Amino acid sequence: MIKAFFILGSNPALSFSELLAIFERNKLVFEVESVSSETAVIIFQQQIDLSKLMISLGGTVKIGEILDEIDLEEKEDKFFEIFSAKNLLGKYIRQQTGKIHFGISLYSVEADRKPLELLADKIINLNILIKNNLKKTGRNAGFLRIKERNLSSVSVAKNGLLDKGAEIVLILTKKKILIGKTQTVQEFASFSFRDYGRPNRDKRSGMMPPKLARMMINLAKVEKEERILDPFCGSGTVIQESILLGYTQISGCDISSKSISDTGKNNDWLFKNYQKFKRSSYNISLLETNVLGISKIIAPNSIDAIVTEPYLGPPLYQKPDKNKVSKILDSLKNLYLQAFIEFQKIIKSKGKVVIIFPCFEMENQIYFLDIINQITKTGFRQTELIPKKYSYFSFLKQAPRQTIIFGDKWHFFWREILSFTKI
Repeated sequence: MIKAFFILGSNPALSFSELLAIFERNKLVFEVESVSSETAVIIFQQQIDLSKLMISLGGTVKIGEILDEIDLEEKEDKFFEIFSAKNLLGKYIRQQTGKIHFGISLYSVEADRKPLELLADKIINLNILIKNNLKKTGRNAGFLRIKERNLSSVSVAKNGLLDKGAEIVLILTKKKILIGKTQTVQEFASFSFRDYGRPNRDKRSGMMPPKLARMMINLAKVEKEERILDPFCGSGTVIQESILLGYTQISGCDISSKSISDTGKNNDWLFKNYQKFKRSSYNISLLETNVLGISKIIAPNSIDAIVTEPYLGPPLYQKPDKNKVSKILDSLKNLYLQAFIEFQKIIKSKGKVVIIFPCFEMENQIYFLDIINQITKTGFRQTELIPKKYSYFSFLKQAPRQTIIFGDKWHFFWREILSFTKI
C-alpha cells in the first residue's frame, strides 16, 4: 500500500478528472482520502511507479509519497522527531555524499486559514532546524528560500532537489499534517519545447496546448492498441501527444491541405527530437477531408475514440459584444451537430468523444454552445467528467452542464471540455 499526493495544475477539476481516468484505465485500486484545489491525497492498494505515472499526465505538477503524519493535537516533540537527522536521512534524503539541497512546500486540504498562516510562518524556522540537524551529523546542507508557501516544479527540478536532496511537502488538513517527499515533477521543459519548438504553428486556426491535448486523450480512457481520431487535426497536437503516450493507431483529418501538411511536418519533427519513439511502430494516417463527409472515407464502427478541438469560430482580437457572441455560437451549431452525425457512423459502440466547445464570459454570464440535447438524439450520451460522489468538493468546479471550463478567468473566451459515449 502507498499513500501518494498529487499537486494539481491550474485547473484542479480537469487535473483531478484526468487522474481518475488514468487510475481507471490502469485498473488501479485506490481511495481518495482528501482533495482540494491544490492537492489530492490518494491511497493505493498496490505499489505503483510514481515517476512512470507522471510521464503519462498533463495536468499534475508534482507527485510524491506521504511518509509521516501528525495529528494537530499532538505535542511539538513529535513534529521535531520527524525532522530529526535520523528520520530525514532514513526516509527523505537518500543522497550519501556531497551537499544536500532541500526545500519545504506547504499545501492545504480544506485547512482553516489561521493554522495555515501559522504553519506558513514557520517554514523558515523549519528549514533552519533541518539544516542544523543535518549539520550535527556532519552533512552540509542548504535550503531554498521562498516568498510564497510552496516551491514551483521548475524550482524543484532546476535546483536539483529530486536527486541532490529533497523537497519536503507539508499538507495541512483540518485534523493533521501530512509530511511527504516529492518523487517527480511535470516535464515542463518538454511540454514547452513541443508547444513552441515545433516548426508549424497556426495561430489563426487555434493552438491547443500540448498539456490540454494530453489530458483530453487520457479522459477518453482508451487502450494503447485502440484507434484514436482527431477529425479537426489542425497542426497535429492531439496526434503528437498520442504518439508520445504510446498509442499506435492514430488518424487525423482536416479540411485544410495546409493543416495536413503542417501535421505531417510536426510529426517528422517529433520523431526526430524524440528518437526513442520509432515511426515504424505506429500506424498514422492523415486525410484531407471535410468532417461532414468523413464517414465516406473512414470505415463504419472502426474508431475507438475521437479527441478533438473543432473550429471554434473566427479569430477575435478584442472582446466581442453579446450580439457577436450569439452570431458566432449560432454559426457553429450546424457544423457540430452534423459532425456528431458523422461520428456516430464511424465510432464503435461505447466509443468516446472528448471534444472542446467554445464558450464566452460576458458580464458575469457564460454563453455556451447549446446543443447537448440535440447531440444526445444522434446516438450519444453525455459522460460525466467527475463522478457525482466527488461533487461535494466545491472547488471541483464544473459548469452547470457537468462540463469543465478551461481558460484564464481574466479572458473572455474559454474552452469547454465535454465527453460523450456512443450508445
